Amino acid sequence: MRGARLEVEPLYGYAGAITAADGRRFIFKGTNFDINGAGAAALAKDKDYASRFLAAAGLPVPRSLLLHSPRRVAALALKNPAVAARLPQVEAAADFAHAAGWPVFVKPNEGSEGDGVTRVADEDALRRALDGLFAFHERVLVQQAVAGADHRVIVLDGAVQGVFRRSPLSVTGDGRHGIAELAQAVLGGFSAGGKGARVMLADPRIAAHLAAQGLTLESVPQAGARIELLPNANLSTGGVAQDVTERVGAHVGDLAIRAAKALGLRFAGVDLLLDGSAATDAWVLEVNSAPGLSYFHRLGTAEAARVEGIYAALLDAMLDGYVCGLLSHR
Repeated sequence: MRGARLEVEPLYGYAGAITAADGRRFIFKGTNFDINGAGAAALAKDKDYASRFLAAAGLPVPRSLLLHSPRRVAALALKNPAVAARLPQVEAAADFAHAAGWPVFVKPNEGSEGDGVTRVADEDALRRALDGLFAFHERVLVQQAVAGADHRVIVLDGAVQGVFRRSPLSVTGDGRHGIAELAQAVLGGFSAGGKGARVMLADPRIAAHLAAQGLTLESVPQAGARIELLPNANLSTGGVAQDVTERVGAHVGDLAIRAAKALGLRFAGVDLLLDGSAATDAWVLEVNSAPGLSYFHRLGTAEAARVEGIYAALLDAMLDGYVCGLLSHR
């Protein structure tokens, strides 16, 4: 396209470079492209900082509390005791949850793809979730649970490129088989279709989410009953999606564009929760500076064409050298 040359690292095919006709090179790794500034991308990756910037821009975000692992606090206390003493401790999480209202979500502050995201409904579950996350993560976010349908909005240079509604991993009852059997069939279908899903039936979050609905893996749902297995709609944990670009109101795109701008991102996947048709019925949940689109590409011919159009526009934006409203010097 436009005389550009693509080079892909041959061993894994996961990284490479796009060389423009004039010799400029744009490096990529996975879904990370040379389109966003390093500072903006790093800020978006930090859920706590991103939420603060979004709130400062007047955008609706869930309340949250950042917690540091006990080992991180202990290490910081050796260098800067005054700062360490000001950090919220684990005990503050329960106070936050009582104030925000149960249930709350607990998640790694720098995590992605739904890894470690847990919905908890009481103090015991909260402490167990924190203990589990602190074994692998230095910083954990406790977040208010807000209602709404999950939507991923793709934004590029102040324009909406696509909107996809996502739904959590679920099964549909047939009146004969238990949830475990139904779930195994769904997960097996992902593997057979080459989609994969970073979740197993033994994941404790599934049992916990079923328990919150008064169910177990052995429960036999009625025919036609849809049972959610996880509270989050991440596609990497078995969620499903549909293209709703032409069916959402203008306020959805406006909100996503404002969110990307607040974090200084040219290209972004903005996660919104929509609980109605009005602008006041929406929340900005997260903003991803390197949104993956491969799942959407597999949805069908029309969706594949939309994704290919997004990447074509992304390449044009990089080659045109547009940075923050100004043409870059070449």
